[in-house]
Amino acid sequence: EEVPALAQVVRGTSFCGRGQWGMEVAIHEYFMGSSMRTRDPDKADFFFVPGYGICMFEGGWMKPAELDQFYSELIPQLPHFPRTRGRDHIFTFASGMGINLFRRWQEYIPLSIILTPETELFNDVPYVTVPAFDTWRDVAIPGLLHGAEVLGLRAGARPAADREWLAVFFGSVDASRGPHPVVGGPDVRAAIRDLAQDHPDEVLVASKMPIPEMHAQMGNARFCLIPRGKSAWSLRFYEALFAGCVPVVLSDGWELPYEDLLDLPQFVIKWPMGEVGEGMLRYLRALPVEVVARMQARGARDRCWYWYPPALAERHDNVADAAAAVCPEEGVSAQEGLRRVLERKRRRTKVA
Repeated sequence: EEVPALAQVVRGTSFCGRGQWGMEVAIHEYFMGSSMRTRDPDKADFFFVPGYGICMFEGGWMKPAELDQFYSELIPQLPHFPRTRGRDHIFTFASGMGINLFRRWQEYIPLSIILTPETELFNDVPYVTVPAFDTWRDVAIPGLLHGAEVLGLRAGARPAADREWLAVFFGSVDASRGPHPVVGGPDVRAAIRDLAQDHPDEVLVASKMPIPEMHAQMGNARFCLIPRGKSAWSLRFYEALFAGCVPVVLSDGWELPYEDLLDLPQFVIKWPMGEVGEGMLRYLRALPVEVVARMQARGARDRCWYWYPPALAERHDNVADAAAAVCPEEGVSAQEGLRRVLERKRRRTKVA
């Protein structure tokens, strides 16, 4: 409202809220309706600057150069930005490109807080060889799963003892999902493919399986392999948790969301990318089913911190209501996790 220009990058809420980057819409709606919101800038700890940049790009509304120009012209229009040189301003860039969607970000918002799922590099931006994500400045946020996905994953989930696959991975293994073209690194997806070829009765790898079947197979596996692809983060991590499949994260540079709030080693295995092979399989085989079941139970307890409840405006059908019932506990959601992280970043003293 204070900055009319923002209307250009918050268009198409219905469309932008439905992709895997829909958390930009979910977070915007959360702050808009939150009791934490104040219209008095002197009382505000933070200033949230909404924007659906990746959706503007993927939806064909704006090209990267146009987004870069838009943000470079927007920053001088933000009335409270000069107060702390943007340290108390929050932006969302919810894709593997992260803040690099705004190519000149270091010139305009180097001190601002960035909410993003991506904490490493993006293969399609080879000129960026140092991650923009700063653990102490930025916040890693969960990707967005929709209600039908959550229900499908829950429907196929079996008890640990009844699962037929040791491990599964669903995704492409082409060169674009390999190491960063400049920085390099292990080709972790190729290593997974080789394991599946050597152990076809234990490891399932597929790239074009129908979603309902993929959900069923995730629910039929003890472990879900979550490798680095074009970038570090992956929506498969969140799918695995709702399928009751213990995530094995094979992405060294991915800082998982809310690491300082959740005891992640209780329900997540993080394995070095360069050591994906027979040793990893031996380790997974050796874990007793009772241990796997405990990890599943802990994941079921904490997975709702990675769930964006549907907005009230969307709670108009059985799917939305049923999905919301998967995570009924009040005060446990992706937005609440974000609030807690931001609370820790809040400055206790301010310049008069």
